[in-house]
Amino acid sequence: MTVTHEVLLTLSEEQKAAVTQPWDSRTLITAGAGAGKTTTLTYRLEHLTSVEELEASEILVLSFSRAAVRELRDRVDRLATTARRVRAYTFDSWALALLMQQDPHRDDLSNLSFDKRIEMATEMVEAGLIEETEVGPPAHVVIDEVQDLVGVRRELVEALLDRFADECGFTVVGDAAQAIYGFQVADAVERASETNRFFDWLRSSFGGDLVEVQLTDNFRAQTPEARRALPYGARLQGLPVDQTEAAAIATVIQNELRSLLESAIDFGAFDDSFVRDSLVAYDGTTAILCRDNGQALLLSEELDKNSIGHSIQRSARERLAPAWLADLLNATSAATITEDRFVDIMTTLALPDGLDPARAWRGLRRVAGVRGQLDMSGLHGAIAEGRLPDELTGQLLHRLTVSTIHRAKGLEFDRVLILPPPPLADGEGEDDPPAEARLLYVALTRARYDVYRLTRVRDWTVRKFPNSYPAMDRWYRGGRGKQGRWKRNGMEAAAKDVNHELPPGADEPVSDPAATQRYLAEHVHSGDAVELRRLHDLPMSDTETPQYGLFHDDRPIGSTSAHFRHDLWRLLKVSRGWKVDRWPIRITGLRVDALETVAGSAAIGSRAGLSDRGIWLVPRLCGLSRFDWHEDNDPEGGMAYDQLRA
Repeated sequence: MTVTHEVLLTLSEEQKAAVTQPWDSRTLITAGAGAGKTTTLTYRLEHLTSVEELEASEILVLSFSRAAVRELRDRVDRLATTARRVRAYTFDSWALALLMQQDPHRDDLSNLSFDKRIEMATEMVEAGLIEETEVGPPAHVVIDEVQDLVGVRRELVEALLDRFADECGFTVVGDAAQAIYGFQVADAVERASETNRFFDWLRSSFGGDLVEVQLTDNFRAQTPEARRALPYGARLQGLPVDQTEAAAIATVIQNELRSLLESAIDFGAFDDSFVRDSLVAYDGTTAILCRDNGQALLLSEELDKNSIGHSIQRSARERLAPAWLADLLNATSAATITEDRFVDIMTTLALPDGLDPARAWRGLRRVAGVRGQLDMSGLHGAIAEGRLPDELTGQLLHRLTVSTIHRAKGLEFDRVLILPPPPLADGEGEDDPPAEARLLYVALTRARYDVYRLTRVRDWTVRKFPNSYPAMDRWYRGGRGKQGRWKRNGMEAAAKDVNHELPPGADEPVSDPAATQRYLAEHVHSGDAVELRRLHDLPMSDTETPQYGLFHDDRPIGSTSAHFRHDLWRLLKVSRGWKVDRWPIRITGLRVDALETVAGSAAIGSRAGLSDRGIWLVPRLCGLSRFDWHEDNDPEGGMAYDQLRA
């Protein structure tokens, strides 16, 4: 469907003005919550390719989050025609792709931090090296969620627009009321200075050439309850530049938004049969939103106790190669396959609901295409290097999703349950009142129909992982036992906790790797309970615990990674001079987040009795674990500080 007269009739006048700007215009679109931003961008891309006659390869689309990229790609695939081949990336994935184009043989990029790769990509842009890549300079750049551009990402975008200012148009979209990622800048003063900094740079750099369009309608909220917080968007957009004044006004706004939430209906306790049934039987989508991932883990645990199925929303930075890719690669020994052969194979696979083979083909061809075919070796490399298209690495949302507000950014749900944040006046909130006010505004504007309040007593037993170098972003379970001793009783699961170096079964605990792959594919599902069991008492290194095996219904399905064993060792090492020599015998409370495809050594795969593709399945874990110390006769469980002093 192109941007015909009939299509334009479905758009508001504001949307039409944004969609139909010429290809070389410099356009800033301010779009409030639920204002039809994605629809506008979809038809903007279609206008650029069908009416302005740009090639899809000449348009670069960048967004802050994978959720936004997936939503845009989904909308483009459903509504657009000529724009279907447009490139869309997160800033992180585009930086990686750019660096790989410059030096395809570099094998250390996946070990660098996101920020470091973005800094290197910025240097490439400034040095003029983007012009030497296969893709070349863009003719038009579309940038979404620009209110969240801070630090190195802002510098990358500014370098890109400045470099091609004379030969490239752009369309940038943002809403200052939804700028919630300033926390990525550690220094409070510097963080405050980043607020609206990109908007200011844009207006000062392009002056009268900048076309500004506002989208003021709301197409998401369908009820008065879902619309109650919308008027606060304009107030948050208009916060003064002065930090003291902004903090004072934002504190008032946040308290007013808290009052709105407090007046919402309390959804009730999960162990109440009526509440449980209303969560399990609801046909629409529900989000449970909270301030941080510690709260999300505790809420997930509470849902598990009451047998309420759900998913925990992953971080926007986590890339997971879906399980069906392993089946695809192992289904043929051909070096390349045509689209017809691809579709034939896909009809034989167990695919997730909603996966369109035609869309999957287009996505995979963007990273592993050669002469109109799919290069299977190139696909292996894209999986190994984390270069899969963002729309194929995403999480398939459960009808009930537990998420931090940050991770729910860009998403919408039929109903939303919100755990109220503490009032700023109590001194318990962050030291950034504007950010806290915007965060609550984002939470209150995710719902299509209903907004509810959750009442929970604050749980102080979950704490952020102790400061260490390098920093480890985990929560842990702690608290005081009956004798007043502080204990560490569990640790948050992370993306790299399961060993990827060897196929499950080829490492301790040893089993038949081929049979284990079949078991994973046929019997292990998202949400299944699993546990870790200590295999022996021998530490794997001076800074690691012993090895743990991963078990599902008493069957071994993997082993822990060095990453996990080191983090567990760090958690148990309560002082610099203390020697860690006691470890949990079992670690429970974990669930399978998903099965993921791992691209490893072909030789290792062959030795394990698998195909020579070097592809296998590995479970990814989620949840907040519990340590079992029962062998030590500690009736309270856990490890006490006063037992471990050096």
